[in-house]
Amino acid sequence: MAHIHPPGFPIERGKIHEFANSLLDDDPLYHDLDAALAAGLPSVVAPPTFSSAAAFFPDPNAQGMSMKGLDLRFLLHGGQELVFERPIFAGDELHSEPGETTSWEKEGRRGGTMKFIRNEMIWRDKAGEIVLRIFNTLIQTAGVVKD
Repeated sequence: MAHIHPPGFPIERGKIHEFANSLLDDDPLYHDLDAALAAGLPSVVAPPTFSSAAAFFPDPNAQGMSMKGLDLRFLLHGGQELVFERPIFAGDELHSEPGETTSWEKEGRRGGTMKFIRNEMIWRDKAGEIVLRIFNTLIQTAGVVKD
């Protein structure tokens, strides 16, 4: 895969159409500009899960979640939460910046102490308004689970 870092996350109408087709979702607001305009929207709207494509547009200037000090052998994906401040529309260009990172520990029943790390990535539009917040949670177990 190419490691190209275009500026921002361009939201393209054709890509929204293709993404909605991959979901087998025929909602006209995802496909038809006239239908979107008639509904009072500025353009076709992206399905909520379209924002997962943001992972392919990392901002080289924004520091994401640090993996320093984590043992990747025992790292689990703990979850992802998307918080929309407004819908994403074709024509938007979003830029990311790091938000708050928190961590805490919890004693597990079989795998020892678990470390949780929750990272926020904030996506803003050209006007600087927050459009989307993505929260990712990682869990590092203490080691191999004991029976």
